[in-house]
Amino acid sequence: MSEPEKELIIPSELTEILQRFTKDAIRTQPEDLIQWSTSYFSALTQEKPLPVRGSPDTPTSVDLTRETLSAIHQEFQKRETVSRKELESMWKSFSLAEDHLQHILSVGCFREELEWMKFFALCCSYIGGTIKNAMAHICYILNSEPGCKLLEASVPYDTFRPLYTYLATMDGEVSEAQIDQALAYLGKKAKSSNGMVKVSDFIDTCKVRLG
Repeated sequence: MSEPEKELIIPSELTEILQRFTKDAIRTQPEDLIQWSTSYFSALTQEKPLPVRGSPDTPTSVDLTRETLSAIHQEFQKRETVSRKELESMWKSFSLAEDHLQHILSVGCFREELEWMKFFALCCSYIGGTIKNAMAHICYILNSEPGCKLLEASVPYDTFRPLYTYLATMDGEVSEAQIDQALAYLGKKAKSSNGMVKVSDFIDTCKVRLG
């Protein structure tokens, strides 16, 4: 005897979610709707910022924001490298300004195949303007706790160290001694915090200078 079919239960909030998705899609006008939809619902389920434009009047080409970079990182985070072609396609799907992408690629001297985390770090530098702000964005985006406040966002020291070293080296004005001093200080802080570096460890403090 066959089992009776189970009744399909539709969550009461589904209608509201789909209505919001439709409005956000119309507002953002992504070139690649499927790619954008994947990023949208991925961010929604993980309680991350949604890749949505702030206003219907936003121009066709928009600037890179932490929210958009977070959505892009969701797509590439498990990859060590990405191709320039993939990156350009993703960039277009979020209607980001092409000249901003070319600027970041030029600064990093990236070729056809590039290391994702290095590109990601330079994007955070582009958004933040300073090494300190860039590392704050990095910690916030890579932080695994949903809904975490910026100052409490944290990453493992082993993740922080190479990304900070890369940005400080690329800056050209941060001495090796300063890099070592900053890492020594944050390394000690991390040992007392289960190996994690918090944004509050280096933001608004005179005890350490990242750049």
